[in-house]
Order: sequence, then structure tokens, then C-alpha cells
Amino acid sequence: MEEPKAASYRADAHDATNEEAEARKALLISDMVSEGRLVANGLAAPRYPVFIVGSPRSGTSILVDALLTVGYRGFREGNFLSLLFNINREIDNHYSIFSDGNEKVMTNRISKDIFKGKIFRCFYDVVSEHNSMPPWFDKTGNPEMISCIPILRSLWPDAIFIFAKRRAIENVTSRLKKFPAHSFEHHCIDWARNMATWRSVRSQLPAAAFIEIDQQQIIQCPDEAALSLNAFLSVDTSKNDDLIKVFQINRPQQTADGSAARVISLESTGWSDQQKSVFLQHCKAEMEAFGYSMGNDYSGSNEPLKPSESVRRDGDLDGD
Repeated sequence: MEEPKAASYRADAHDATNEEAEARKALLISDMVSEGRLVANGLAAPRYPVFIVGSPRSGTSILVDALLTVGYRGFREGNFLSLLFNINREIDNHYSIFSDGNEKVMTNRISKDIFKGKIFRCFYDVVSEHNSMPPWFDKTGNPEMISCIPILRSLWPDAIFIFAKRRAIENVTSRLKKFPAHSFEHHCIDWARNMATWRSVRSQLPAAAFIEIDQQQIIQCPDEAALSLNAFLSVDTSKNDDLIKVFQINRPQQTADGSAARVISLESTGWSDQQKSVFLQHCKAEMEAFGYSMGNDYSGSNEPLKPSESVRRDGDLDGD
């Protein structure tokens, strides 16, 4: 799949004055308008429903802030539609056991697909009742929800998806702080499941139906991240500055001041050799698939991230 365009704007206090930053932003907007990625006349109709998916501790909450700011409605946590995963699986399992073609067995007289459709329609009706005012969004961060995307698209053909992502090193570090009741291995496995499930589902989606936003992109390049999200949502350009301010001021959730911006290497995590081995066992393949490095350059590219003034590398290990 074609990689996203490299960010053409960097909000770096060290190499740009406010005037230069505004000029760069204006140029970026102009480029996006000319490419058809942004509506210039302020008359765009926002796309919906929007489903925010991805691993916990990957910036999903600030994406909720962003959508609320530009006029979307929704709950800060959904955690309902992922029920479809277990229901869909149980129906399949049931039919695999009892559907044998015998017409004297009622199960064989009930179409599995028609039955599923009726069950799924109940979910559609309930969710529509609680999201009666468009445009609306849902945020549910777990691999089961990602697996449900084909079902969601059958219920809402115009649905679009925002995949929030974050490198495993920082994500697992943050999870350990936020959710200490779970084991180190659990967090590694769950991060990898989210990423692998998304890669599988992503291959089935039209390019226009999804966008991936890395938490570090929000932190390092808030203007570019905001304008890209604006273009994807088809929100009119009058909301540009509001969206940019959310990414510049709110910042992703943190377990300690500045923790969301910290970029660390595997070797500097302070994890034991056994933990590093567990981490590599479960996370290495997805780290490589998404182009993440094990070092403090975050990505596997030759060009490291340009840190904003608040970024601390190899520092305290708190994280979003």
C-alpha cells in the first residue's frame, strides 16, 4: 500500500517564526485544495459515521476531542459494537455443529446469513437510537472491534475509519502505567493483535475509507495531522484552526507530564532481558510491518522524527 505523503509542515519553534509557520500552513492548505483533498469553499458535508479504532494508549482520546470540536457527536467510549464479534463467532460455531443438511432439524431451515442480518440490524437500530443527530462517531479500542469492520460497513456503507496507532515500545510502557493489573506479556500480545488485525482488515478497505494517525504525528506535526484529518472527514476549512488547536494544546492523554511525547529505545526501557525477549516474541513482526524501529528514531526510516521542544528521548518511562 502506498505510504502517506511525508509531512510538508513541521511546527518547530526552533526553525520557524509564527509568520513562517502561518505561511507554511497556508501553502499546505493550498496544496491540499489543489489535490482535491480539502474543500475550499466551506460547504463540505462531514462524512459519517466515523469509527475510531486502534490499541488503547495510542491517541484515541485526543481524536475524540478533535471530532467533538469540529461538530461531531458521540460518546467518549463506545465499547458496545464490539459485541458483534462474539455474536458473529458464536453463530458460526453453532451452525458448524448443528447445520448438517437434515431438513428435520430446524437449524437447517434457518439461513445463517439471514439470521445474522436480523441480529446485526438490532445493533444498527440501538446504535442509531443513541446517535440520532448526525454527524456522529464511535470510539472502541480493541481488536474485536477492528474485526467487526466488515459488518459495520454492511450496516453503514458510508462509514469511515480512523486507526490510531503508536509504536509498541511507548504503547506497552504506557499500558503498564495505566493498567498495572495486566501482565507485561498481556500488553505485548494485545498491542500486536490490534496491529495485526488492522493490517488484515485494512487490505479489504477502499483507500478513501480509512486514515491512519500515529500519536507521534499529532505531537510532532499537529498542523499536518489536523489538516489531513480535516481533509479525510470532509469538514469545511472554517474548522481548520479549531482542529489544529486541539492537537497543539490538548495533546494526547498522559500518565505523567510530557510522557506522551517521549521517544525511547528498546535498550533504554529498563525492562529485564526476559521482558525484552517476550516483547520481541510478540511485537517484533508488527513493529517491522509498520516500519517502526527498536531505536530512539521511532520509525525505521533514515530520517528521524524532528522533535518538538517538549520531546524527551530516553527519559522517564511514563507514557500516554
